[in-house]
Amino acid sequence: MWLSVLQDLLTPQGGWSVEFLVRVILSVVLLYILVIFIARGFGARTFASFTSFDFLINVAAGSLVASSIMGRNLTEGALALLCLALLQWATSFLSARSQRFHDVVDNPPVVLIEYGQYREAVMRRARVSRQSLEQQLRSQGVSDVAQVRLAVLESGGSVSVVQGTESRHPGTFPRRAD
Repeated sequence: MWLSVLQDLLTPQGGWSVEFLVRVILSVVLLYILVIFIARGFGARTFASFTSFDFLINVAAGSLVASSIMGRNLTEGALALLCLALLQWATSFLSARSQRFHDVVDNPPVVLIEYGQYREAVMRRARVSRQSLEQQLRSQGVSDVAQVRLAVLESGGSVSVVQGTESRHPGTFPRRAD
């Protein structure tokens, strides 16, 4: 009895086949690409404290685990989870070695304030209101925008603030994406 239950859990519906493996792997690859495009299209503010990668892994892994637990067997979910982990590893590997690849799969940092001046057009494109940016400034102890040398919307959705009035760019000045 236990052996037949275990066999049912480890055998996909319809049995093992090349078609089954290709279907699961292609589904995961296509969904992975779709989530990256969604993350890039909707911007860093969409996921607030998550990077696109964190969001992808958390949501996809949770969904795969839930559907595997609720389904008839664990095989499809386990295979999809393994495929997802391998794609995540490959994305991280390539992203760490290629700036061009990194720019394709992750949101670039965006300069919202530069030397005390709001960059209104950039803020509109990033969908950041002056009120929410000022809230971020206050939470970091800034009482006057003139004190802000640089405010950057980071790829994870947080706002970094560099204070001061020096005219040269800090060493951590982001590459311009705008």
